[in-house]
Amino acid sequence: MEADLVDASEVPLNGELGFVLAASLALAACGGSESESSIAAVTPVLKPLSDIEASRFLAQAGFGGNQDDLERLKSLGYEGWLTLQINEAPPPSRWAYGMQLRSNDFPAFQNWQVLPNILWQSLFSGKDVLQQRMTLALSEIFVISYPGVDVAGPIKSLVMAHFMDLLQKSAFGNFRQLLEDVTLSVAMGRMLGTLGNLKEDNKGRRPDENYAREVMQLFTIGLYELNLDGSLKKDSNGQPIETYTLDTVSNLARVFTGWTASLQFNVVNPDLEVSHQPMSHVAANHSLLEKNFLGTVIPAGTAGPASLKIALDTLFNHPNVGPFIAKQLIQRFVSSNPSPAYISRVASIFNNNGQSVRGDLKAVIKGILLDPEARQAPDLLGQFAGKHREPMIRLVQLIRTLDYRSPDGAWRLGNTNDSSWRLGQGPLGAASVFNFFRPGYTPPGSELAKQGLVAPEMQIVSETSTLVQVNYWYNLLMDPQSSTFRTYNDANGNNLNDKKETGLSLFLTEEKKLADQPTALLERFNLLFACGQLSDGVKAAIINSISKISIVDANPAKVESFKQNRVVATLLMVLSNPEYLVLK
Repeated sequence: MEADLVDASEVPLNGELGFVLAASLALAACGGSESESSIAAVTPVLKPLSDIEASRFLAQAGFGGNQDDLERLKSLGYEGWLTLQINEAPPPSRWAYGMQLRSNDFPAFQNWQVLPNILWQSLFSGKDVLQQRMTLALSEIFVISYPGVDVAGPIKSLVMAHFMDLLQKSAFGNFRQLLEDVTLSVAMGRMLGTLGNLKEDNKGRRPDENYAREVMQLFTIGLYELNLDGSLKKDSNGQPIETYTLDTVSNLARVFTGWTASLQFNVVNPDLEVSHQPMSHVAANHSLLEKNFLGTVIPAGTAGPASLKIALDTLFNHPNVGPFIAKQLIQRFVSSNPSPAYISRVASIFNNNGQSVRGDLKAVIKGILLDPEARQAPDLLGQFAGKHREPMIRLVQLIRTLDYRSPDGAWRLGNTNDSSWRLGQGPLGAASVFNFFRPGYTPPGSELAKQGLVAPEMQIVSETSTLVQVNYWYNLLMDPQSSTFRTYNDANGNNLNDKKETGLSLFLTEEKKLADQPTALLERFNLLFACGQLSDGVKAAIINSISKISIVDANPAKVESFKQNRVVATLLMVLSNPEYLVLK
């Protein structure tokens, strides 16, 4: 498949801009000063008191924003903005968009890049940034992958698009419903073996145990019993207490038997309705043995749907779920290393939203974003506060913050999962159910490791990825049309690319007005992208570099080109700097 990748048509670097691009990579190797201050008690505020506070909140809650977005947040206040976002109507479902594309542009629908294009379109087109961000976060907990969802080619994109729709449906809903929707989805059924899972027989066949294991380990309770603050419970010997055993997995696996869907392989026009319907149950294929797990006993002879309800209720009500999910969501939005008190506060909201409702994700995300530890000033949070920004989050921020335009509203960013020439990440692009990175990953030999801290996103960071991503940003800034145009299959199934006119356009009108004011230009990007976190030393180095790009010429056309070079160079040096990459 990699042989079919769209040519990025890399734009040759001119001398001056090439120098600054090299300088941006040098800056990426160093950061500014770090604060060692301890967290101080703060009084929660109702509104951001500055543009910088507004920018930081929008970067945590969504994908950043432009100056108008900052002004809107300052006017509405945090609660007002959250209420507006929670009630914001989402764009049409991804499944419906895929069906529309199938009807209106079947050659493009057949192309292997159709799924990422469907997923990008919703991320760039909607005003519901919080819901989109929450959906993306949930997709990194309830993980499916391209190779794992092995359904027929004509409906694979629809099955996976619908899975994202299910996550979005419960983004502000209840975790119990989310757990059931995921469990019964065709995508997860193929990913982890519940679709077509058969009961035991007298020839030695046993139910597939994959989903039974992962629904506990990855989706609900984790490997070890937790306190409310996410710390490990210990036994009398000081050892962590395992949440389940092999026997637990075997018993729970019996619950997930008998579920199926009428998928059609090797059919030119398969039934498309199955792609957005839950799996159905075939009683004859369900295990009727007793199911004994996690302190619950489902009596022998209990039917499949009833067994499923009891099992999901048991998992949902396990005391681990609150802290287990709370910590992972905090990691996705705010901090890789939240304090035990922060985890405890959010887990308590998960357990009870104040109205005796458990699993209210709307209350949970509000609790995460409004918590004093999230709203604390970055310079008071200490050296290891915050989180590394994921590549796909940075991409969405770039497109939404600058004046990018899609000529037909399709927003074709294509498949960005290849780490050798793009981001190494994209929606639903993880290689396995374990996501792109582990929640507990620590860079070996790092200061973080010495401190017993984690940096999950650093698992996909390397010297190569840094260089590749800078080149990718450069191409998106200098010639976005060349890597974002329509791809489609011809009558013989060959991958073809359309004209550049179907790709994205970028208008840097406002930015070029500041090209002759390097400090003002840098401060614009420092605010909108880095949330005001660039140190004086880093800013001085950037200004010194970009000032070497001349913007003077007798030819007005050349002046415009030189101004664009200076704008792009400035932004590249911000986007590649650690003080931007780590959102405090």
